[in-house]
Amino acid sequence: MGLAILFLVFALLLVIGMPIAFALGISSVLAVLATGVIPVSYLTQTMFGAVDSYPLLAVPLFVLSGVIMEYGGLSRRLIDVAKAFVGHITGGLAAVALLATTVFAMLSGSGPATVAAIGGIMIPSMIREGYSRGYSAGVLATAGGVGIVIPPSIPLVIYGITTNTSIGDLFMAGFVPGLIIVIVLYFVSRYYAKKGGFGTGVPKASWKQRGRAIWDAKWTLLMPIVVLGGIYGGVFTPTEAAGIAVAYSVVLALVYREAKRSDIPQMFKSTLLISGMILVIIATASTYARILTVERVPALVSGWLGTLAVPFWIILLVILALLLFMGMFMETLAGIILMAPILVPVVTGFGMDPVHFGIVMIMASMIGFATPPVGDNLNVASAISGLSIEKVSLAALPYVIALIAVLVVITFVPQISTFLPQLMK
Repeated sequence: MGLAILFLVFALLLVIGMPIAFALGISSVLAVLATGVIPVSYLTQTMFGAVDSYPLLAVPLFVLSGVIMEYGGLSRRLIDVAKAFVGHITGGLAAVALLATTVFAMLSGSGPATVAAIGGIMIPSMIREGYSRGYSAGVLATAGGVGIVIPPSIPLVIYGITTNTSIGDLFMAGFVPGLIIVIVLYFVSRYYAKKGGFGTGVPKASWKQRGRAIWDAKWTLLMPIVVLGGIYGGVFTPTEAAGIAVAYSVVLALVYREAKRSDIPQMFKSTLLISGMILVIIATASTYARILTVERVPALVSGWLGTLAVPFWIILLVILALLLFMGMFMETLAGIILMAPILVPVVTGFGMDPVHFGIVMIMASMIGFATPPVGDNLNVASAISGLSIEKVSLAALPYVIALIAVLVVITFVPQISTFLPQLMK
């Protein structure tokens, strides 16, 4: 009965438009009150314990770092460098957007933040240069998702905390899949740019212009090396790296002098809103996950999948379909907290590396960013482009199909994810 209340109330609240954080919390409380499976006071202890975590401190710090970079002119300098090198090719501004989102992802760790920072500049620029609104919004809605695959990644931090997996290994494992994603998205965008006649006739930048763009952005380009190099070099932990990222971005904002003193309240407001939303989801999702654990749902699912007389690759395909389906309706962090404790024992029981599965799970979540009805990146791209979410979703569809193909390859070729962590060891 408890599970029925938990699932039905949660589904009903989502259908009527309740924010997922509150839907998780309300359904958890009602299930506990109806069944008494655990004391209500235990839920509050669980919520506090979920957010009272030193590694979790990296989340608001990376968010703050990304906000400072957006206001401080760092994203504009990244775009100038990308334009100098790839702006002249077919669909050049799409390539610029992909390259800029890749580098910005190494600084912010957030998909929607990447879309907001780069898309806010690139989508209007692409429209002015003759690219269609749908094409521009579709590229950014999917490209921004690479921010949660390429390190540092907030969802990878949450996955590492939830499953007790090395966050450093997860960060390292995200590099190659992230670069593959960017390359695939570029070829898809190039195909549609050629088909639509977008981005042709742009003059090629000279090496002098490229050198000037690199020089102007030199401190920005150095930031990923400092932050990520410090983590992999053992100089500081991922949480300390987030603090370094904040300090570095503050220094650059002061050097570039583009951020105004009047922007400071808005910076903190944006950070508090984003971080608060994330932490509330983590807290309420932890209560939901705790009830599932008490009701032995992870053990039951693991046992049931383990008894199926089918090859493991079929079970993996079922898990992928489940993750993609959940990504359409559930916020990324909530999905990780709820599903990782259930699925990780299953896949590790078949010999799958939890680091590898972490990348698979995050990639599925990335695709969820660009699929309705939730689609965080779709909402941001829609707001910037002025198109409806339906039109942005259709424009993003070819990229989503390509990403699903990449997800399948990365799932069944584990060396793509595990190569770098094993090499570092």
